[in-house]
Amino acid sequence: LKLVGMGKGKGKGKGELSFSELMKLGQQTLTKLKDEGERSIVTEFLEEWKKVKGQIEAVEDLSKNIELPKDVEAKIAKIKTDMRKFYKFVEAKYGLDGGRALSWLTYVQIFKPVVVAIGPYTFVYFSRNGYLLLYLLGFALIIFLIWTTNQHQIVIEFINAWRGTHDSELEKYMKKLRKFYDTLRDFAALQNQLRKARTFDVRSILEENKGARDFWIRHFGASTHSVPSSQMIDALLHSNKQTHLVGKQTIDVIYNTIAKIIDKNGDGVISAIEILDFLKYFGPIDKCVDRIKSSLIDERSNEGSRLYPWFTWRSKDRIELEKLMKRYATDGDFVVRCSSQGGFAVTVWKEGYKIPSHMRVYYVPETKASPDGRVRPFYIEEGGGKAKKFFQSLAELVSARKSDLKQAFMDPETVAYFSISGTPFTVQASLFMGKRDCDTYLGRYFDPSVDSSSGFPRGEFWNHSQVGHSKKDPIFMDRNPAAFNVILNWYRYGGKLYVPEGISRILMEREIKFFRLPIECIHERERGMLKISFKAASK
Repeated sequence: LKLVGMGKGKGKGKGELSFSELMKLGQQTLTKLKDEGERSIVTEFLEEWKKVKGQIEAVEDLSKNIELPKDVEAKIAKIKTDMRKFYKFVEAKYGLDGGRALSWLTYVQIFKPVVVAIGPYTFVYFSRNGYLLLYLLGFALIIFLIWTTNQHQIVIEFINAWRGTHDSELEKYMKKLRKFYDTLRDFAALQNQLRKARTFDVRSILEENKGARDFWIRHFGASTHSVPSSQMIDALLHSNKQTHLVGKQTIDVIYNTIAKIIDKNGDGVISAIEILDFLKYFGPIDKCVDRIKSSLIDERSNEGSRLYPWFTWRSKDRIELEKLMKRYATDGDFVVRCSSQGGFAVTVWKEGYKIPSHMRVYYVPETKASPDGRVRPFYIEEGGGKAKKFFQSLAELVSARKSDLKQAFMDPETVAYFSISGTPFTVQASLFMGKRDCDTYLGRYFDPSVDSSSGFPRGEFWNHSQVGHSKKDPIFMDRNPAAFNVILNWYRYGGKLYVPEGISRILMEREIKFFRLPIECIHERERGMLKISFKAASK
């Protein structure tokens, strides 16, 4: 208001700003932009890219003296290829030149908050002071110059940069770069151990963990570099005296949970480095299965053993979770994740806060039993670090703080895999998690709301085994694939149904009835499309 001359300025003219007020207004604007603005996504990408490149150079320097196993070398070559692909994408879509200088397109998103905040006020200011015509003429001149010089591509590039068209793809690449960095750090650690031993001997890698060293040598031999994950899990169950597991669902849950945690690279093979990393969170080696079961698996349910839905391990890091929770979370939503600082962290969303809060959970593997005979290796700090509260498991910690940790935050970016009469479909779970979808068949199947009696989400997708979570085990339905694609479009396009030619009215009515869409009837075709009428969704 002061800027457009409506405030009570202290200057000589009516409503005019004094110099000190103008400086103060400028400082407030900059502070606001600093608080609310985000860093350029291209700058973040370059930082991640340089970190990975530096780690590759460190591994290659070590490789001059120590030769890595062939499978590791192949993985490094694949990382290099992917990095070149990522960089070419940034060059093409964001105008990054060979010298890695940022083009003007990169700064569009940085200055967007300034334009959005100040642009309307500038327009009003010009209109009040008789400059509106000059403002419009200047704008028209810019358009004329672009048109006459055939610089249409500049306009297209500007619009894409303003809308952030390519940002989601770039975020996926950054996530992969973070994984590359972790993988390369493991390779560097392996090289350092090999340099000490000169020939591969697992004893040099596991020299600081006697239990893990004896376990590896006893089951696989000192010269074995890595073993299949299924073989590793069998050995862990034997060492933990857990070979008596009964029931297919219980066995599947135990196997899948251990595999997800221990197989850091997701390649189906477990190395000695991965065992060391795993034991930092659930060791020692002879107690790891018990601690995973007590912390992460609910064995009290009448429906069989189930993995607690609030545990995410490494699927999302802190930054990714904060972005997701800002968009989707409700009061009391939380997850328990692996912390980059060691141990675990609880991330929770509280109503009225701008960002989620994080609580670190410390883990001491070799904790001794307390006087009551119970071992409590997990603890949190309270009172500004002055007091510690100990817990036997992560599940016990969550239960003790249920007033704050109300329900698990189900990741809306989880990919769901379908097989519709043999035809594969891949979608994000968020497609079915809208409020208007709750009474449909797929809306209920993906319902993230918590059942108060069990503490688990109501949706079957989040509760039972791994069905729908991988290409190998999709959600199978004996339905018509073409009609199913129409059903998916109903969710995508805000409840509007578009039925192309080739799909009959009778078939579509049957599919709509099966998937419980709130559609009353289908009329005959008009100009190649079926005419649809809707009814309100039942409450």
